[in-house]
Amino acid sequence: MTDALLETLLARISDSGLVDDPVIEDDMVHGRARLVGPDAVVTVTIDPELEDVPDPDPEPLAAATTQLLEISATRWTALIEEIAAEIEDAVVEDDEEELVEDVDLRDDLEIVSVVVFADASLLSFRAEKQFPTARVLVQLGEDLELDNVEVVDGEDLDE
Repeated sequence: MTDALLETLLARISDSGLVDDPVIEDDMVHGRARLVGPDAVVTVTIDPELEDVPDPDPEPLAAATTQLLEISATRWTALIEEIAAEIEDAVVEDDEEELVEDVDLRDDLEIVSVVVFADASLLSFRAEKQFPTARVLVQLGEDLELDNVEVVDGEDLDE
């Protein structure tokens, strides 16, 4: 059953034409795709969460992938603003003084990869100037609303 589901998901993703040369690996579909909003090529992983969901439906996964990859430039810009504001608020709160930057975080954030689940997406960003050894992880909800922002040590991530 699992193989059939993954093959159906792979076929659906392949037919969409949004992900280049998608493959099944480790019970997930992987590939490269252009994210419309920032006009960037990213690594894409579509995870049906087979260990947690007994009989996942590939259609919501395919729809969530399409929705994320086709995010508008306007929504992307607003999302980057929200992410930067969240991080800046956290830094100012921790330091209790005004944040002074050489490079605006909004300009420094570079999307690297996305993981799509049926009900959420996880985005991984580099911010070479602001956080040279870390990644900014962003969780979006079903409607691409910002759910969580976290800065994590780059060594803690599998590349």
